[in-house]
Amino acid sequence: METVSSRLNLKTINLFAEVLKERKSEVVRTLVESGKIHKAVELYKMKKVSLGLGSKLADVTLSEFIDLLKEHNVYLNLDKEDIEKALNTVRKVL
Repeated sequence: METVSSRLNLKTINLFAEVLKERKSEVVRTLVESGKIHKAVELYKMKKVSLGLGSKLADVTLSEFIDLLKEHNVYLNLDKEDIEKALNTVRKVL
């Protein structure tokens, strides 16, 4: 895993650490994870990424990403052709 540095507002990080009763490194990790998920959901909502790419960006399974979209009240960007393709693929596999 590669290390990346960034400038962060230490007052805010310390406040999160105090509230969450966590070390600063854990706080930063949690905030990055939350931001990653939020950004992936936003990109999907804006139709800039597909379900598959959104789930990769969020680093979750496709099923988990669909659940995240539901939690954020984001509708699936699927049309009739997409659904028919998916059904045909499932039929071939089964």
